Amino acid sequence: TTLAGSGEEGDADGVGGAAQFNGPHGVAISLDGSALFFVDCDNHKIRRVEVATGAVTTLAGSGEEGDADGVGGAAQFNGPHGVAISLDGSALFFVDCDNHKIRRVEVATGAVTTLAGSG
Repeated sequence: TTLAGSGEEGDADGVGGAAQFNGPHGVAISLDGSALFFVDCDNHKIRRVEVATGAVTTLAGSGEEGDADGVGGAAQFNGPHGVAISLDGSALFFVDCDNHKIRRVEVATGAVTTLAGSG
């Protein structure tokens, strides 16, 4: 069973097959199991999928290659890879590969900060 994604390369939030990705990598699951998080590498985004409905939303990332901390769509990445969730479930951590940084995203707000790396 496919939870989300059309099977076609693209960039779209949506429910189930209406969602599109370009290079999804890594998966982390929320502590209560209600949501999955992954990096959409070639769309330069961090995405969220609601397990019960298959609804996909962008948590952070403008969709453009870049290097900026910020909230939601104001943040920019360049080739994000891997994802891990904090022990309390409040934050995600990932590698911003082509910016040579480790980044943090707050699950509740989409606020992105750089933890390590100078770019």
